[in-house]
Amino acid sequence: MLIFFLSCLPAMVTAQTERIKVSGFVRDTGRIAMPQVTVQEKGTNNTTMTQADGSFTLSVQGAASTLVFSFIGYETQEQRVGDQTVFAIALVQSDSDLGEVIVVGYDTKKKGSITGAVSTITAKDIERVHGGATVSTALAGKIPGVTFRMPDGRPGASANIQIRNMGAVLYVIDGIQQDAGQ
Repeated sequence: MLIFFLSCLPAMVTAQTERIKVSGFVRDTGRIAMPQVTVQEKGTNNTTMTQADGSFTLSVQGAASTLVFSFIGYETQEQRVGDQTVFAIALVQSDSDLGEVIVVGYDTKKKGSITGAVSTITAKDIERVHGGATVSTALAGKIPGVTFRMPDGRPGASANIQIRNMGAVLYVIDGIQQDAGQ
């Protein structure tokens, strides 16, 4: 009896660790591909993001797994894997007010939970600037507590930026990181 049990043990371990590869596409209700949608296996840290064409691939623990699809401004959707390995997801825009959500680095926070200073500059604020060839000249005078100093008088030169006399600034413009010289 003991020998029979021990001979079955490797088969039981293999059955429990077998993963399922799932894939699919995420689009909005207008059938437009949605890049950068977070796809997560619920209850785990197993996460991926959709590509530029809205496609994704993820290896999940098994058929009982649930996939969670989330994107800012859209309602979160959950799909149980079951026997399905290919998914076609259509995310619906959320009715919630996005004015209460602030993107901080690579995270999102509710406006009321932010303890630091956050400033927002709109495209209209930058359009009103005439003669500014760099980001720093477009931002000059628009944000409280931020000082801009020109190291020399060259036209088109970028200014040195200090925030309340603290370190270097990280710009994230439309999801792309830039330093002060760009």
